Parts: sequence; structure tokens; C-alpha cells
Amino acid sequence: MRTEQILAGLLVIVSLGCAELCFGQNAVNTFSVEQLRTLKSRDEFDSLEIITRRMLKDLPPDPGPLRYDAEYYLAFALGMKDDPRGATDHAQQAYLIARSLADTTRMLESLYQLTKLNVEGRHYGEADHHRRDHLGLARRYGKDTTQLVLALNSIGSMHSRQEVRDSAVYYYREGLRMLGDRQHIARQALLGNLASSLGERGQHVEAERLWRQAVAEADNMDPRNKAWMYNNLGQTLLHAERYREALVALDQSDSLNKVSGSALDLAIELAEIRADILDSIGDVHGAYQWIKHARDLQDTLFERSMNEQLLELETSFGTRLKEEEIQRLDAENKEKAERLHAKNLQLYGSLAFALLLLFAIVLVWRNLRQKRNYSTVLERLNVELNERKDHIEEINRLLQLKVLRTQMNPHFIYNSLNAIHNLVNKGETVSASAYLDGFARLLRMVLDHSLKELVPLEDELAFLRQYIKLEALRFADGFVHTVDAEPNLLDAMDEILVPSLIIQPFVENAIWHGLASKQGDKKLTVRFVEKEGKLICTVEDNGVGRQAAPQREHPDGSASIGLQLTSERLQLLSYSLGGSGRVTFTDLMDACEPQGTRVEVVLNENL
Repeated sequence: MRTEQILAGLLVIVSLGCAELCFGQNAVNTFSVEQLRTLKSRDEFDSLEIITRRMLKDLPPDPGPLRYDAEYYLAFALGMKDDPRGATDHAQQAYLIARSLADTTRMLESLYQLTKLNVEGRHYGEADHHRRDHLGLARRYGKDTTQLVLALNSIGSMHSRQEVRDSAVYYYREGLRMLGDRQHIARQALLGNLASSLGERGQHVEAERLWRQAVAEADNMDPRNKAWMYNNLGQTLLHAERYREALVALDQSDSLNKVSGSALDLAIELAEIRADILDSIGDVHGAYQWIKHARDLQDTLFERSMNEQLLELETSFGTRLKEEEIQRLDAENKEKAERLHAKNLQLYGSLAFALLLLFAIVLVWRNLRQKRNYSTVLERLNVELNERKDHIEEINRLLQLKVLRTQMNPHFIYNSLNAIHNLVNKGETVSASAYLDGFARLLRMVLDHSLKELVPLEDELAFLRQYIKLEALRFADGFVHTVDAEPNLLDAMDEILVPSLIIQPFVENAIWHGLASKQGDKKLTVRFVEKEGKLICTVEDNGVGRQAAPQREHPDGSASIGLQLTSERLQLLSYSLGGSGRVTFTDLMDACEPQGTRVEVVLNENL
């Protein structure tokens, strides 16, 4: 059912209402925020985007309440304009600003927005991460249970999108229980979501009761949202085969829709449901008339959409011309400022040189004066260095590991850019575009991992899945691939840490030295298991084998740079992680014929 279209705007309004209690703004800022709210309430998303982008450009870069409002409302506008990536990026910026301000209300508001955007985009891993933060913060906040109710609703929505309806029903009921008898706008969302989930489970009687309760409690609601409620009630009665009552509910929905402006999407759905009802009761002619009416409305909706797109293009073109003029003026001002800055640098450089010369003279004089004490100082330092020898060696090993990781990242980026180049040369622009999008997401994960020596097993699994998915785009027919872990490891993925980016070179080697030259079905399996207290990763392919791979891929016998760097990392890790880092290569044979390669990497001796 179309529950989200009934209540999508309501929950955001709830968050805004809670936030207004704590916003302290001067007169100018309050006017700006009110202007943004007005544009949002009127569904003027294009204007909302233009104003918020201008605000972000004109505001100082320091985090502040007004900059938060601009990021938050821009994320909302982009989400309503089907730009999920841009919406998520700006929602993330809003959350970071709220956290830097230590503003609990804004943090709760932005976390709810992030959860909602990721659920709608089916990024359930990110959604689950944000909803955990939202739920935990709402429980600690304690001033108002509304945010906790919103968190429970978002958890239920995520489970509903994943079709885990029992869990969704549980969290919706828990939210209603916590809300109690309070007449709050969040109550309508919970009632509608719970009714939809129960209807999907076939519990139409209970779903009908909840829809009627939601309608009864929605006297002051916007007629358009109430019209959607009656529409969903009609669908529930249709599934329960109570056709006459369903038609009554649809008539009420139609009346409210006409009062609120005759939304075409709702009118189309009403016509299609009526056609289903009439067909079910044997009125074929009536069903045909309603289907024809629905198609006429769809044509009208398409024509209106095309006109809106043309208007948007005209507006965008005019805006672009203005922005280009502004950019030209900004460039001229920047050039003048740079010339002035260069002159100042020359002056400052001369002064700095004079000061450095004076400092050097003073330093030499002081060194000569203290020369007699150096022998004693050096002797004491030598004693301290000998006592901390093991600690220094450990630091050196860690630094070597970081250097190796910085070497691996350019190698990985080079391979990916080379793949994009090859796709473009072949004229496979669609594949190149898809590969580039995937590469952008993967590069962000690589940058995050490169800052850490150890990462959770869950993050490593996500990285490997994205990497293999990206590599599969470079194959004409793709290949079968699996990345998973034993169930007991999945239950504790947040607690199990593995060296970051350690498995990727072995996966890359399996793909390009094993599978790339193989004819027929290709298969790659990456699996993490626990064996005798050790965490072991196995990378297995059914490729051409190690003996044939160098002849086809590396005629000169040169070794893979990625594997060489990884081997060096594993050697260093064997000192710092207590014997970890062993790698075993096994040639898979069948009747003396190579059937692939298995690589076994021991990552942790003390799991």
C-alpha cells in the first residue's frame, strides 16, 4: 500500500517540531529558517534547493545553527527530487555540524533523516548503523520519548523494506505502546505502518481496524493525507473480499482528493483499485471503464511531468548563466587577492629569513655554551633508549605497515583507473559509467580503511563485496562470486578485527591471474572461518591455475605488486599480532589438470 505517501512528510514535521523547542536564533536567522519551512510545506523543492545552496555558499565555513539548517533542508529537497546520493551527503554534513555543536536535538533530527534516506535507498547496512545511533541517543536524551518513538518507527520501516514483517510489527507496536494515549502526529505514522504490515501478512481484519482508528484520529489532518488513508483502507477491504465497503472507502478517498487539489497519482490508484473490485464482482464493463480512465489520467500525468521538466530546464539554464557570471567575477577577485598575497609573502619571507638568521646565531652560541653538558645528556638518553628498545621497534614496524598501505592504495587506484580507461576505449560507456560509480563508492571505503590498521570484519566483508562487484563489470559475462563468513563469526562481526585491505590483493590475483583467461563458467569464493581459535580467510577460484597464469598474464614472470606488498605487510604483522600472517597457496587439480587455486591466510592466532 501507499502508506509512505500518506505519512512521509508527517514524520519529518515531527522532528522539526521537536527541534524548534531548542533552536536559539536571532531575528535574521529565524526569518531564514521560517522561509525554508514555508518552501518545504508548499512542496517548492526547486526553490528550496536554490536558496539552501546559496546559503551554504555565502555562510562562513565554520559550523553553526544556520549552516546546519541549510544542509538539513537541502538534503530534504534533494531526497524529494530523487537525488539520494546528494541527499545523503548533505544529511551527513548536517549530522556532523550538529555533533560539533553538541546539539542533541539536531543530532536526533539528522540521524532520523539519515536513517530514513538509507532505508528508502535500500542501503540497509548504513541505515542500521544510523538507527542504532539514533536509538541509543534517544534513550540517553530522556527529555521527550518522541525521538525514541521515531527511532522505533524507523527500525520497523527498515524491517518492512527487508520483508521481515514480524520484526516490523513488533517495533511498530512497541512505538505505539511507548506513545500511549498521547495524540501525537507520530501516532498516525505508526498506525498506518502497522496496518500495512499486518495487511501484508494477511491479517486484514486487524489491518482494517487500525486504518479506521487512524482515520478517526486524523480529524485535523491535511485532506490529502487523509484521502490516502481511505485509499489504503479500501485496498485492505478489497483483499478481505468486502467489495461494497471497499467502494465506500474509495468514494470517501476520492471526495477528499478533490477537496485537496485532485492529486493525479492518487486518482490513478483509485481508478485501478475500483477496476479490480468491479472485475472481482463480475462487472467486466465497469472494470474496463475504470481501467480506461486510469490510462487517461496516466497520460495527463505524463504530459504534466514533461511540461515541468521543460520549465525546470529553462530555469536551470537561466540560473547557470547567472552562476557563470558570478564565477567570472569571483575569479577576477581571486586573481587580485593572489597578487596581493604574493607581495605580502615576499615581505614576510624577508622578515622570516632575518629572524631565522638571528635565531641561528643565538642557537650556535647557546650550543657552544652547553657543549660541556652534552656527554652527560647523551649518556642518559642512551640508557633510556636501551630500556625502550622493544617499544621503538614496535613503532617502526607500525610505521612500515602504514608506508606499505600507502603504497598499496595507489596500486589499487591505478588498476581501477586502467580498467575504466579500457572500457571507454572499447566504447562500453554504460559499463564505464557503472564502473566509475562503483569505483567512487569503493574509493571512499579504501580511504576510510587506510586510516586504520585494524577494521571490523563486517567492514572488510562489505569492502570485498563492493570490490568484486566492481571487478565483475569488467567481464563480458561476469562471474559467480560469494563473500561470507561462518554464522558464529557473523554474530560477532563488530568485535572481530582484521588487518585492513589485507585480502584484496589475493582476490585481485584470483580474478586476473585465474579467472580472466578461463573459458566457460567462472567462480570465486571468499570465506572467513574460525579454525582451532584462529581466524582464517580462504580465497578460492576455479581458474587456469598458477602454472598457466604467468604464461598468459605475465610472460616475463614478474610478480604482482599487490601480492608483494601484502606479503611484506603479513611479515610485519607476524611480529605485532603474535604469529599471524601465514599464507598457504594450494593448486587444485583434477586428473593432473589444473582446476584453480586456493589461498589460505591466517589473520589472527588468538580469536
